[in-house]
Amino acid sequence: MHGKESGMNNNYNIIRIQQYLNNELSEAEMYQLERDALNDPLLHDAMEGYRQQKEVSHRQLSLLQQRLANRIAGQAKERNSFYFGWQRLGVAATACVLMVLVLVLLWMRNHSVQQTGEKEVQVELATPGSGAGIHATGVNNAEMNAYPEGGWDTFNEYLTKNKGTELPAGEVILTFPINSRGRPVAIEGSDGTDPRLLEEAKRLLQAGPIWKGQKGKIQLVFQ
Repeated sequence: MHGKESGMNNNYNIIRIQQYLNNELSEAEMYQLERDALNDPLLHDAMEGYRQQKEVSHRQLSLLQQRLANRIAGQAKERNSFYFGWQRLGVAATACVLMVLVLVLLWMRNHSVQQTGEKEVQVELATPGSGAGIHATGVNNAEMNAYPEGGWDTFNEYLTKNKGTELPAGEVILTFPINSRGRPVAIEGSDGTDPRLLEEAKRLLQAGPIWKGQKGKIQLVFQ
């Protein structure tokens, strides 16, 4: 009890509390005392203790309690209003961010599809007007060890770009030695080969890239 009184007497004395309960303070002083009672448990306990004494007016006590209750309720309402206001603002901001992300993803998807379609059209336009392709496969063993410089993929690109037009579909098998300059010589074709395909195959082989190795054998498929 002595500790409570010491804490209370730091700011208020008994006479000031009695003046408040007897309605002898100004309106500003009463408001300040009520405000301090909300934040000071010791002051609040002291005022409640004097309420129990007979010389304290119960009418003033009821008025004080009503003011304190109204002030506490107003502060709680203000806090709740502030909290729910920010909560609604946060939900709205999150919804806006999600909507922007969805729109960006949709745009990226559509843009990617458009680019893919454009690339496919460009590939089709780059295909020669012959209307048919050609593919070469090599035989690689101890005897047939020749291969085109740059690899088979590069060689097949050369064949497709330089193939003549109006040729039938078919297959040609060629064997040939490689001279000192890396060129195919003495090219021979398999029996029963269409003469037009054989002639075209020899032309492409002689005009194409140089070769590595001593002797080669390849299969050309005209599509």
